Amino acid sequence: MTDKLKAEKKTMVLGIGNIIMGDEGFGLHVIRRLKEIGMPEDIILEEGGVGELNLLNDLQGIDNLVVVDIMMLPLPPGELKVFEPGNPPTEPGKAIISFHQIGVLELINLWTMMGNEEPEVTFVVTRPETIDWGTELSQALKPTVEKAADMIKQLCADYN
Repeated sequence: MTDKLKAEKKTMVLGIGNIIMGDEGFGLHVIRRLKEIGMPEDIILEEGGVGELNLLNDLQGIDNLVVVDIMMLPLPPGELKVFEPGNPPTEPGKAIISFHQIGVLELINLWTMMGNEEPEVTFVVTRPETIDWGTELSQALKPTVEKAADMIKQLCADYN
């Protein structure tokens, strides 16, 4: 998985979501779990919320970007899917829907159009079970937080 990634470079793990919309907050729950279990100091853990345009400045100097989010993929809720660098989450003929004002792919495109080098982007995503008011994840996604955190911790360790 990591042979395409730049090693010994600056890495950011970016959790995307809305913490008050149930499963929509999955990415933020994963970031908070990573902070609890601890990550190497050279790994930046960022709670991105839903306003990705605000993240443009945060991409400065980032070589490896791991995005944690939910997407309406043809998966059971809570099953993790990893999209490696060079293989963004798109499938011809299928709608891949994110729930934010601007998607991460659009953010990266804007970043490169501004003359910046594109980071190597890995997506770690799952399908939501419910999106409704509340700060709790659904039963399908609660155990997925720990699985995603373990996966991301190993992925980041492989960068170095």
